[in-house]
Amino acid sequence: MNHKEIERWHRLRNLKRAAQVMVVAAVVLVVSGYAASRFFHDTSGNFEAKSTGGAGMRIEKFSYSSPGAHPWELEALSAAASTSLDKVTLTQPRVVYNGGRGGKIFLTADTGDLDKLSSNVIARGNVTIRYEDFVFAAGDINYCQEKKIAETASPVSLEGVDFRLEGKGLKMSIQDEEIVIEQDVKARLFNVRWAEPNKVPM
Repeated sequence: MNHKEIERWHRLRNLKRAAQVMVVAAVVLVVSGYAASRFFHDTSGNFEAKSTGGAGMRIEKFSYSSPGAHPWELEALSAAASTSLDKVTLTQPRVVYNGGRGGKIFLTADTGDLDKLSSNVIARGNVTIRYEDFVFAAGDINYCQEKKIAETASPVSLEGVDFRLEGKGLKMSIQDEEIVIEQDVKARLFNVRWAEPNKVPM
């Protein structure tokens, strides 16, 4: 084997090694992309993930569906995930819960946290809950997936078509679609006509 043949053999061997490295890198990228898509999915098709400097990743237009037979849907303007992808900090989250009696409960807030392992959600700042014709407002609220209950100890208000309630503490059963204001309840009624017993109001 002369010098040129030896040089050609080394060149072919180096090309073969480079090709193997590229194949392995491509497989790793495909597997990593699939794993990320299993956790984060963007229904709008505009998914964009950015590194947060070694402390996880930032996701624009984040969305998440809880596991189970009756999943709830979460969307957020953006989210910052931990390196383990189990804890997610949310910006402007919006959650749609499916009640056990067929109703839908809508929750929005300024910020929040999602625990992927338990599917629990904490919402903070200008928390608003809409259910049928009722609108609830609170400073914060915690949702427990195991109990399917959202609750808070903060001051709350409830507004309907002809009334407003204020109080402290709220407990909402998603399964029963039942909401209770727990303490210091004050009510204001609007457009009410009072009548004596057995008389039709004028």
